[in-house]
Formats: sequence, C-alpha cells, structure tokens
Amino acid sequence: QLLFGRLSIVWWNWLDLTIVVSGMLDLWIMPLVELSSGSSLDGTSVLRMLPVLRLFRVLRFLKLVRSFFEGDLKWAESPWFDVFMSLVIAANAIVMSLELDFVWGGWVWVENLFLVIYSTELAIKLRKERCKFFLDSPNLFWNWVDSVMVVGGILDLWLLPAMTLIQSMTGQETSTMGEKGSFHAIMSLLKLMRIMRVLRLVKLLRTVKPLYRLLLGVIQSLRAMQWVLVLTVLMLYAGAIFWTSLVGKGLMFNGQPTEQGAKNFGTVPRAFFSLFRLMNGETEVVTSIFSSALGQLLFVLFMVLSNWAILAILTSVVSDNMIQASQKATEEEQQTEKASEYQRRVHRLMALFKDIDKDNSGSISEDEWAKLFHDPGLYHELHAATSLGERDLRDLFKCLATLGHSDDDDHPSAGRHRTASSQSLAATQKVLYYDKFIEHLRDESMPADRRSVLQLMARMQTLEMNLEKQLDRR
Repeated sequence: QLLFGRLSIVWWNWLDLTIVVSGMLDLWIMPLVELSSGSSLDGTSVLRMLPVLRLFRVLRFLKLVRSFFEGDLKWAESPWFDVFMSLVIAANAIVMSLELDFVWGGWVWVENLFLVIYSTELAIKLRKERCKFFLDSPNLFWNWVDSVMVVGGILDLWLLPAMTLIQSMTGQETSTMGEKGSFHAIMSLLKLMRIMRVLRLVKLLRTVKPLYRLLLGVIQSLRAMQWVLVLTVLMLYAGAIFWTSLVGKGLMFNGQPTEQGAKNFGTVPRAFFSLFRLMNGETEVVTSIFSSALGQLLFVLFMVLSNWAILAILTSVVSDNMIQASQKATEEEQQTEKASEYQRRVHRLMALFKDIDKDNSGSISEDEWAKLFHDPGLYHELHAATSLGERDLRDLFKCLATLGHSDDDDHPSAGRHRTASSQSLAATQKVLYYDKFIEHLRDESMPADRRSVLQLMARMQTLEMNLEKQLDRR
C-alpha cells in the first residue's frame, strides 16, 4: 500500500524513495565502492552518473509544491497579508533605487527573495481564482502585469542560471548564446522588465482609500481630457498659421522678419512648438515682438485664449470628473460594505434562529418568539444583529408573522420545513419564517418604489373584497 495503489497518493511515496535512494548512492555507496577498490572512479561511467544523481535533489522542491496545494491558505485572504505585500512592494521600490546607486554583490540574493515572495503571491491567486485570474477578474490588468513580471523574473534569475548549472554539472560546455543574437535581445528585454516593477507602487494606493479614490479620479479625468486636448491642438495649429504669417514671414514688420521671429516662427511646425512653449510660460520666444503695439496685442490675445480659457476649461473638466469618480468609488465602497454587513447579519440571525427553533420547523412560533425576550443572551444577540429594540422586534413579528392556514402556505419555506407536529401548531399560532424576516431587514433601508406601492394597493383591495364578502354573509 505504500508504493502501490492510487497514483495520486503513491507517486509522492515513489518521489520520496527516489530522493532517498539517489542520496544514498551519491553520499554512501559510491564513496564506499571507491574506498574498497582502492582506485579512483575518474573517467568511468559511474562517475558520469554522479551529477545526474545529484539532480534528483531538485525533486525535493515538489514536496513543497505538494504542501502548497494541500494546505489551508485562508491566511492569504486576511488583511495582514495585504499589508505585508504592500510593505514588500515598498521595500522593493527602495531596493531598486539603491541598486542603481550602490554596487554590492548581495543585491542578487535580495532580488531572489523578492521573486520568491511575488511567485508565492501569484501562485496563491492562481489557486484561488484559477482560470478567472486571466479571463474574468476585477483586477485583470494587474493580474497580467504581475504574471509577466514574475515569469520574466523566473526566466532571468532562476531558469537561465539553472540551465548553466546543469550544463556545468553534466560536464557540458556552457553555452554562450546569451552574448549575441536574438537571445541577447530577449535577455535585455527581460532585464528591462525589472523596471516595470515600479508599477507595483500603484497597488499600494489601493490600501489607502483616499489616495485610491484620487487615482480613480485622475484616470477618469484623463479620459475626459481628450476633447480638451483636441481643442488645444486646433487652437495651437490655427495660432501657428497666424503667427507664421505675421511674425515668421515678417508681415507685421513690412516683410522683414526679425532673426528671433524667423527662428521660432519661420515654419508652421516651429511656430506650433513655440506657441506651446509660450502657453507654458516661456515668454522668451516672443520677446522680439514686444517692441510694437501689434505684437503686444497679439501676445495678450494668445495668453488670454491659452492660459485663461483653455486651462480654465481643462481645470474644470478635471475637477468635475475627479469629483464624480470619487463619489462613484465612495458609493461602491459603501455598497460593498453594506453587502458584507448584511451577510454577517444573516449568518448571525440564522445561527440564532436555529438555536431558538427547537422543532426545526424552519419558522419561529409565537411562543418561541416570546421566550426569546426572557433570555438575556439570545435577546442581546438578536438586538446586535438587527439593531432593533424589544418594542420594534415585537411589532415586527406581528407584521410579518402569519397563521399556518393563511396565504403564506405558498411561501417557499413553508412546505420545505414544516413537519406534521408543526402544522397543527401553526394552525393556531402565528409563525415567522426565517427568510421572510431576513428579507425584511434587507429591504428595510430601501425606499418604496412604484411597484411596491401598487402591490400594497392590490393587497388592500383584496382584503377589502374579502371583508365585504364576510359582511354580506352575515
């Protein structure tokens, strides 16, 4: 049973056996054979097998993989893990700057440590989300960025050195293909990908809610800025044609342009760039026209249009979109928190109701509800889960509870939970179903819509008709 049985179980035993046997051959048997023969094994086929046996030590890594897939990874979903990863990203950003300023041989070990942490985080996410990690995830962009950076780091820091080590252990010549050709270009690209790890700093903003909302506002503003940028380009292009004719070609100087004017506004592209510099406050490009009144007027008109009008429009667009994005992010956070709070309340109420419901009927009778208020522990738990006082809870039971023979027999919980003993009891007592009570708590804070009002009116008309029939019979 240790070595023969289900493959998913026994292959781990075979793996352990292979690692142990290869270690015994490498460290015990071969030295004893060499000692007993009194001669060296150099050049023999046995010696050539020695590096191959040592490679089996790498299989020990698979045992770590096994413990990873079979272990409990709930700790990775805790807020402390997110804080830890944020600190690692911040430390990695600092180390990247130190690597550029200080030469030290130990940086490669620091990089390997960061790569181990990032690879572990990626593996945890892959195990949790599986295919959704790459196809359907709220953080789809960052998932791909993390994957590309981790795979590039593994190729750069682990795979290529491992290939070199295997070649040296097996007696093969180390390949130099990494020094030339397309492979060298690929390696240069992998090294450039390390710089992309700076993008991980953006993930730090997600842990700080105000900064994250600000980032969302900036991204939303960039989308809205496109039409302002189009307006700016059109204004600069029209201004470049106008300034090239007046200043660059010397129309305002009787056909004799100044040296500075011809240099900065001699052609439309140069005039376009010069006006862009002027828009950003570099007035040196137009000092040659300040000597004339027309030049001064031209300068004032352009500054009013560019700095006052365009920049004011840009500021208002950015501000409005940042405010809207921040409000939207705040509302989404509130909805998420509200949904989480509702799930916590449901969990507490279901545990409480099951403790109260002695006959497991799926509902609470009037007697069971009355006994609840005489138990301080149960009442405190109900009050904490609903945030309602005793009077409100009693009123809520009167409003939601129904008789066993009433119209609520069509309720989904009625047929599913009701037993023979509870049916006779429900015919004389009012009962409150779990899901009806929980649904009321969910809808309590929602405003009444038109459909709800119409349903209420239809219910009242039905009650009125039933009442009139009862009175006619009498």
